[in-house]
Amino acid sequence: MIEMKFVDGFYSVVLLGGFNPMIFHPFWLLQKKLISEADVTEKKIFVNDQISTYHVGDWLDMTVTRERCEFKIKKAERVVMMRDLIVGTLNALSEMPIMAIGINRGGVYNLTNENAYYKFGAKLAPLNMWEPSFHDPRLRNIAIEDIGSDNFTDKRRMIQIKPAVVKDAPYCVDVNINNHYDLANVGQTVVKALGVLTENLDQDYETFDSIVDGLVAKMNEQ
Repeated sequence: MIEMKFVDGFYSVVLLGGFNPMIFHPFWLLQKKLISEADVTEKKIFVNDQISTYHVGDWLDMTVTRERCEFKIKKAERVVMMRDLIVGTLNALSEMPIMAIGINRGGVYNLTNENAYYKFGAKLAPLNMWEPSFHDPRLRNIAIEDIGSDNFTDKRRMIQIKPAVVKDAPYCVDVNINNHYDLANVGQTVVKALGVLTENLDQDYETFDSIVDGLVAKMNEQ
């Protein structure tokens, strides 16, 4: 029986468009009252005209380049705070073009033993198809894409699974799901971006669990 034990994970939102990294300074966020003074740690700030990267307190990592803006957290209880920060940031920059949004979640899971680890890969992709050309085939990476997911025709959902290296925890896998929303056909505006974000953030994060649980359940039925 295959059992996946959760080790670590993340939640993130990625905005694709045109950004000025110099604007995205924590003191600017503080001025806009989007974060508190306690969230500003000067030692961890790196900002120039090509990239801006810093920690917001101990709960969020923010990275901005000219084409990409990412908000990333580790704990589920911070999702609401991250969403509020993104909404406030977009409202403060209402003329900024947003070409696409990625609502992403990832998790590292331990499969507890070598046998379960091998079976997990073999069930994702039938390794016996490579015999006898390969002496001992092993799955290293797999990606599955779903186009037009849910009710958003310009949505693409992709799941990627690969081995994960975790100290003192062998037999781990890294599962990442990216929900990509292309705004080209609905208007590359902050208003549209906010609509996609508020309508889909919670659902996409919850769907991650159902996809992983459903995958393991089907493996154990076979």
